[in-house]
Amino acid sequence: MTINSEIIVTALIKMANKNFIDAYLIKRGDINAGEIFLKVSNCKGYSMLYSYRKSKIKKPWEVYGFERWQIDADINKKIDNIVKVDSDIWVVEIEDKDGTFFNI
Repeated sequence: MTINSEIIVTALIKMANKNFIDAYLIKRGDINAGEIFLKVSNCKGYSMLYSYRKSKIKKPWEVYGFERWQIDADINKKIDNIVKVDSDIWVVEIEDKDGTFFNI
């Protein structure tokens, strides 16, 4: 049995907000099994995209694509393409100018 996607997304947003990092739900997906994506913005026009792997307990977040900052528009296109293939995904965006979110 796995935890449903809605619980993971809610916990992610609460954890970010608790640590004074702005987090927003951009797209709501399937409550039980929707894949979860996290767009991390550095507030300078660049972002990174991560996907959540429920099967990985210790480090569930994986970089989706390149492990470097990319232009926001490119990340948004990537998200749009993912939605075309699977409309049940969740997308959360956080604004992390200091890059500290994954160090929490």
